[in-house]
Amino acid sequence: MPRVEARLTEIEKNAWAQFCKANGLRESEMLRRMIQRVAGRVEMAEDQEVETRSRKITIRLSPTQERWLVQRARKEGYPSRTSWLTAMVLAELHREPVLADDEISALRESNRELTAIGRNLNQVARAINIEFRESEKLKQDAIEKLIERIEQHKEHVTGLLSRNMNRWGDND
Repeated sequence: MPRVEARLTEIEKNAWAQFCKANGLRESEMLRRMIQRVAGRVEMAEDQEVETRSRKITIRLSPTQERWLVQRARKEGYPSRTSWLTAMVLAELHREPVLADDEISALRESNRELTAIGRNLNQVARAINIEFRESEKLKQDAIEKLIERIEQHKEHVTGLLSRNMNRWGDND
């Protein structure tokens, strides 16, 4: 593979090394990405990173610890111990939820519920505008039902997110 070299002052070299370290990349990989971006060969969004390939990390566990890991991964809906460990590391690194397939399904269902609630609100507004005389009872009943559905939905999503954020703690 062809090589690129550049002469830098000590200050420039230290600044470059700190920049690369802060971004979690080797100096050569950072330079490669910058050249690709400037040369226009790789189109990247501002927050998108192009990974060349994944890296393998090995850890050692006792047989008991490994059994615990496999059980925990299955319990939480991950197909393998590797996917569970990867999710744990990413959640810790990024400090944001990493969702399992069942959690993603729950959030999709959440969006469907919110869509249904929106349709119901539109129907209530339309009915109020059409039947002003009978709208008081209709309005009260419909709004009470919507409030109940919204509260149930909020509890469901809050529980899902709470379980996700507490997943990596010691509590089971």
